This record gives sequence, structure tokens and C-alpha cells, in this order.
Amino acid sequence: MDRKTPNYALASNKKKAIFSLKGILQGVAADTTLNTMEALYLNTWLLNSKPLCDDPDAIDLRELINDALKDGKFSAEELDDINNLISDIIEYRSYEDITESDYLNEFLGLISGIVSDDQVNDDELSYIVDWINNHADLVDDPTVRDVVIKMVEFSKIESLNANDEATLLSFLKQTSGIQFLETGATDVHPMDHIADTINSMDHTGARICFTGVFDTGSRKQIETIATSLGAITRKDPSKSIDYVIIGSQVSPDWKHTSFGRKIQRAIELRENGHPLTILTESHWINFI
Repeated sequence: MDRKTPNYALASNKKKAIFSLKGILQGVAADTTLNTMEALYLNTWLLNSKPLCDDPDAIDLRELINDALKDGKFSAEELDDINNLISDIIEYRSYEDITESDYLNEFLGLISGIVSDDQVNDDELSYIVDWINNHADLVDDPTVRDVVIKMVEFSKIESLNANDEATLLSFLKQTSGIQFLETGATDVHPMDHIADTINSMDHTGARICFTGVFDTGSRKQIETIATSLGAITRKDPSKSIDYVIIGSQVSPDWKHTSFGRKIQRAIELRENGHPLTILTESHWINFI
């Protein structure tokens, strides 16, 4: 018997998708123009976003993009029409009961939209900084604090040169988890922006805390895999922990769970100089 998703979860997923879309729309239009790669990314994201299958704005965008793609390419006029619709949605759509989590989803969506074409420029950086300045409360969120600090540092550069743009693009892609040009996929792990990237991992004697729900198996099965490789598992992040591994199945309200508190604790420990590495499940399984 299939389990039905509770109504509150459906509503929560839809709200998350709406604010992600709001951010993505701002991102692809941040430099006032829309290019083919950005339009393709938006189309792919919309097609994969089941929570917005009946959303009127998402439907209008999908239909306009699909009409434009009938001949296999976008003309300048078609891109302009899509860009105008995006601008109208950003300007006229209203959003109720906005929370800190909604703004976080919007912010990550904004960054995803900006890097979707594998480019970044001065106008897009200015847009990000202006957005941050208009959402001062987000600065205190430990999950994006490093991103905010980095954006302020980049904003002090009078004009980005090629090296600056490459560095900024790499940082923003790591923050959003977007590799659309490389993989064609729009899905990202909600924790990609705070997770570390490493090239190798030795489980022997490593102290690991697993948190969240995993695609690979139950928590007990995951811990068994780690211990069979020589690791020592712990229930909570602490100064003695070497790794925190985050399960792939993250709900939109993760911040308000014990799982969310563990993540924030791990971030704080890392910020305070403890040699702790945070990995997503998809990254960790490369080493098992």
C-alpha cells in the first residue's frame, strides 16, 4: 500500500518551490537579459517541480517556453517575451506568511538562477548584494553567513576581472550545488551550500555523526557501513567529531527539527576552528 504525503507536507513543499522559483526568476533576470542557457535551466526546473504543476505562473512560463522551443531554439524575440513574463511575475505576484526559511529558499534560488548559464558579472553580483542588504535578518543565519561575508568582499572590487568572475562563479556554484551545464540536472541537495568538498576520506578511526534520512539505507544500516570501514559513530556533533554526514532526504522545515539543530551545531563548531568536515550523503558514498 502506497503511503500518501500528508497535506501539511504538500503545502510546505509547494511553498518551498514557490520561493525557490521566485529566487530563480530574479537570478536569471538579474542582469536584465535572458539567454538560452538560462531559459533551458528554467524550463528544466519547472518540468521537474511537481509541487508547482498546477501553479498558474509556472504553467504560463512552461507554456511560453514550450512554444518558443517548438523549432528547437530560442529567438531574441522569444527570449524577450519570456523575460517580460518573468519581470511581471516578480513584480506582481504576492506572497503571504513569509518566514526566514522562505527567504533562505529564495536566496538559494537566486544564486541558482544566476549561475545557471555558468557565468557571472558585475550586474549579477550587485543584484545579490542589494538582495542581501534588503534582507538583513538573513545575515545572522549560520547556514548562509559565509556566503553573505563573501559577497560583501566581492562587492568591494570596483570591477570584476576574468579571474574574479571565475572565483566568484566557482563559489556560487558550490553554494547552490548547481552544475546544470555539466550534468543537465537542476536538483540540488538543500545542504550543498554548507557542505564541504573533499577528494578522499579514510574511515579508519574517523568519528562520524550521521543525521537526517538517507537514500542509501536506514540510519542503522548506514552506521554499519561506516563501522565496517573502521569508523566510530556518534549520535551528536561535538568537538571530538571528525565528520558530519547529512542524509539526502531533507524536508523544507529541516531547521525546526533536531536534525536542524545538529547541522547548526556542526556549522558553529567548524566556524570556531574545530577540524570538522560536513558532507552530504551523495558526496560521502563516493568514499565507500
